[in-house]
Amino acid sequence: MSFPEGVNYYIAGSRLRPGLDGGYTVATMQRAAHMAAQGARPVLLTYDIGPMDGVRDEFIALGLADESTRIRNLFDEVTQRPELLRQAVLHPLHAAQLDGTAPVDERERIISDAAGQPLLKMPFVAAVDWFRSNADIVIYDAGEPIGALYGFGELYRLWTSAVIAERPGRSLVISEARQLGELLGPYPRSYALMHTVHSAHTQAPHTWDAPMDTLWQGWCAQLDSFDAVVWLTQAQLSDIERRFGPQARSFVVPHPAQPPTAAPPWDTRDPDRVATIARLVPNKQIDQLLRAFAVVVQQRPQARLEVFGDGPQRPALEALAAELGLAAQVTWRGHVPAAGSQLSRAAVFAMTSEYEGQSLVLLEALEQATACVSYDISYGPAEMIVPNVNGELVPAGDVAALAAALLGMLADPVRLRALSEGAWTWAQTHGVKRSMSLLADACERALAHRYVADTSQ
Repeated sequence: MSFPEGVNYYIAGSRLRPGLDGGYTVATMQRAAHMAAQGARPVLLTYDIGPMDGVRDEFIALGLADESTRIRNLFDEVTQRPELLRQAVLHPLHAAQLDGTAPVDERERIISDAAGQPLLKMPFVAAVDWFRSNADIVIYDAGEPIGALYGFGELYRLWTSAVIAERPGRSLVISEARQLGELLGPYPRSYALMHTVHSAHTQAPHTWDAPMDTLWQGWCAQLDSFDAVVWLTQAQLSDIERRFGPQARSFVVPHPAQPPTAAPPWDTRDPDRVATIARLVPNKQIDQLLRAFAVVVQQRPQARLEVFGDGPQRPALEALAAELGLAAQVTWRGHVPAAGSQLSRAAVFAMTSEYEGQSLVLLEALEQATACVSYDISYGPAEMIVPNVNGELVPAGDVAALAAALLGMLADPVRLRALSEGAWTWAQTHGVKRSMSLLADACERALAHRYVADTSQ
């Protein structure tokens, strides 16, 4: 199925910066590129207060954008079009702002227009749900405050609507960020709004009825305001429906595999090499992988573990490896751009995350025809790994089962090669064409809901 024609497509991300926000940024940029290749070239909208100079060029260097990619930023544009804010001041200043008694935080920022005159003051809100604050965003003219927007939501909606108004016809905004969706969804708008989900919505123990944090609770309360919601896995959608009831405008669109044109040659692999890619933070649970690998090495001393990724836990993890007697068996590669392409040298890929949305690194392993061992977590592995076909699933947190699965693969070259072939076949049948067809259907349904609903009013 092709994307609906004659539609203005936008992809909205709170921020899009190379090297930040892990798989979210990569997945968002890849979605934009895949849509563009299908003729639905989206404009990327960002709401990040930081300077955007050179960002597109960095994405181009990483292969995540090209010269035709358009990235627009709220703060870059309002400084060039100050009248957009000055003519749209919605409220008088709060009394505390007028009499000078409002608290001053040195982290507040004054943003100037292109002429160097103050344009707006951004408040600093020390809370995880800062975006929900109605704190004054003070607007200036000729150096004097003239009024305020109440909170980030009014600012975001104002600029988004101004962008949409530039182009006639139907428009679809795909929100890739939870805070954007919550601030745009339940308010009047002239465009269709689709929201994508990038991560698990639960806290530990990540069962369907596990606690949700404040951010997810607020977003889920707005589910009915979106014209469509895109989930990465059927399991997550099923858990949401079990909790909140049927979701008629929800669709499952997994991240696609993007395998090379030919399978990596089998004889280039090290039959005793296990690899993982992870940011070295607690929820990736690399300490558990090290403990499992210590068991592997006891029975297979020639085995080696290669860890791609960096993070605050690296010193502690290196110390644990030494304590377990693995200093010579573990190689810490640090951050390596396009690390997934190096998985073709490994016999097995291992993942020990506590939770995921849908793991991009598992996709990268399957793309490289590498057999996978993963904890069976929420969400993703069970919809990507077919046991005894392209890898193995083991119970979440079961270090002994993880060690046994790794040993079973490394000790059986014939089975390992069959699993590699299974990984390659899976990647071939779960590629970009399939994902874009599913997304195009969701886009058509979102547009139909928005514009049919508008016509009937």
